[in-house]
Amino acid sequence: MSDLRVLTPVDDTPVPVGPTVLGMSMSAEARVVDGWLERELEVPAGLDGPAGILQGGFATGVAIAAARAVDRIDAPLTSLDARLFAPTPLDTTLTIRVRPTDVTARYEVETRHGEQTLVAATVELAGHDPAPRVYDLLELATVPIPPGRTDSPFPHCFVCGGDPRHEHALGILPAWAGEGRISQPWVAEEVLGDERGVVDPLLVSAVLDCPTVWSAWHEVEANGWEGALLGHYHVRFFGDAPVMEPLRTVARLDGVDGRKVRARGALVDEDGVVYATSSGLHIGVAQLPCGD
Repeated sequence: MSDLRVLTPVDDTPVPVGPTVLGMSMSAEARVVDGWLERELEVPAGLDGPAGILQGGFATGVAIAAARAVDRIDAPLTSLDARLFAPTPLDTTLTIRVRPTDVTARYEVETRHGEQTLVAATVELAGHDPAPRVYDLLELATVPIPPGRTDSPFPHCFVCGGDPRHEHALGILPAWAGEGRISQPWVAEEVLGDERGVVDPLLVSAVLDCPTVWSAWHEVEANGWEGALLGHYHVRFFGDAPVMEPLRTVARLDGVDGRKVRARGALVDEDGVVYATSSGLHIGVAQLPCGD
């Protein structure tokens, strides 16, 4: 397919997906199949959401690296939009494939396990959006930092778990600033950024998933669910978040309709700078999947 950039690798060294300390990578070799550029995607252990399952923001955010690998312009990331059809297993080899759409700088990306599509995403690489007007989320960046909760059904979660399995797990414990409102401090390690000292967008996708489900936790408990799983996820990017600087991940519950939970989140700083926003649709479940 003429619109796909297929580079002949210098060697067979895998291509990192996100910061190298995460351990995710794509194969250097790529093949064109039915108009898709396909690579193998290695997903290591330790990047849990639910135990043994790839954290939702990671599962969707890997699409960014696949789109970057074929984009010719290298403009800043605009947005990520993804639907999740099945949990992504850890410690396994998957297929990730990408193709351009009819819209300039927009790419379709899928991750697959055998014949099963796990995630279908659209990535836009057209430059950062203008700063959003999300005053209700910005307010949460200025409240006193509430205490975090260590007790959760996601103890091994890379982002929010109190007993994670990865040495660079974030430990952003869920913290409520009132019912349906989350405000959590975060300082990203240098190893989670790039040579410019900014947080890798894969990490931004990850940290904006967990707080949206936590914002609805009173509803999860009231309905007797064990948890809620990400079904649809949208992230928009407005700037590059710095490493080693105080940030907040914040979220607000928008509503619950049956088992559908809708919430919005943002990565902000205490000066009112918005680096990214998210909206998540989570589905309440009686029992969480377990890949262990």
